Amino acid sequence: MVWLPREGQVIAKIPPRKGNYRWLHHHLAIRSPRLDGDRWHLPRNCLLKFVTAAVDRYGYVAVYRDMSKLSRCNRLCLEAQGMECDCSCMGAHHGTADSGGWFEVVGDAVVADLGEITRTVVVYGPKGAEGDAQVYRGELKGRRYCSDRAGRRDWPQAARFMCTGCVTARAQVWDHCHAHGFVRAPLCNTCNTRHWSGWQVENGRATPSHNLDTSYYQWCPQYGYGGQSCSA
Repeated sequence: MVWLPREGQVIAKIPPRKGNYRWLHHHLAIRSPRLDGDRWHLPRNCLLKFVTAAVDRYGYVAVYRDMSKLSRCNRLCLEAQGMECDCSCMGAHHGTADSGGWFEVVGDAVVADLGEITRTVVVYGPKGAEGDAQVYRGELKGRRYCSDRAGRRDWPQAARFMCTGCVTARAQVWDHCHAHGFVRAPLCNTCNTRHWSGWQVENGRATPSHNLDTSYYQWCPQYGYGGQSCSA
């Protein structure tokens, strides 16, 4: 969950996991992420970068926005160079023009009336790909994971491939080695989140495939070296 108030920092609530600060500060290059209780306070200009990376890490991201009822959606909103905007389109267009094809709106906008402020919620998910899924053959081998549009300019979409973990579903996100920062392989959401024990099956998490293949760890160039595990 990400909240963009009318003023101030971005507020992000992400699943508690060891290494969250390292992920935010070192992998995403977000300056001074601050944890307050169970919520992270992040610089406002990192919103697009954070949503792109969070879609890769978690599959889906709910973005809350507070907007003035008197504002109006215009061309600046549709052609915005980032996700931040303040208008009356309920967030449906925000961020999609600058996502670089890496995520898209997957849920309708939900609107709450807060007096002079309108709060919207839009769910973003990984961008799909048309055509038959391909087998991943190391197209991004040796590349450092990044979440900014410029750094992904020549990346193929993860959905172009079959999931390298279960080999039974189309991939949706790019997995990376948290210890060394290299892209490893395209995965489906189920395989990408299987290590986190916070969800329960009865709450909506799918059971990982029994034929899970973890050999994709070896796509990290430092797999087996340096004393740091590539299993994170």
